[in-house]
Amino acid sequence: MDFIWGLIVGIIISAIVCLVWLKIRKPVNEIDETNFNPNVAIKQENIAKLENLISQKQAGDKITNDEVQKLFKVSDATAERYLQELEQKRLLKQEGETGHTVFYLKI
Repeated sequence: MDFIWGLIVGIIISAIVCLVWLKIRKPVNEIDETNFNPNVAIKQENIAKLENLISQKQAGDKITNDEVQKLFKVSDATAERYLQELEQKRLLKQEGETGHTVFYLKI
C-alpha cells in the first residue's frame, strides 16, 4: 500500500513540476539570440564602435580591412563582414576589387 501512495505522490509531484516548467519557459520566438551565441553581442558592439570611428572621419577618408582586423583583433573574414555591413548601411563605399587593392571610403 505504501508503494502505491509513493507512486501517486511521485506522479503528482512530476505533474506539478512539468506544469511549472511549461509556465516559466520562454517560447522560442521570445528568446534573444545572444543567449545562444555571445559572438552576436560582440559583433554588434564592434560594429557600433566602427560606426563611431567612421563618423569622426572626413568624407573621402579611407579605412582598410587590415586596420579593422588590428583594431578589433578579428579575422580577415570577420573584418570584411563588418565593412560590408557598413557599406550596406551606406556609410562606406568599397574601392578596388580584390586583395590589398580594396579599401573603403567614408561617404
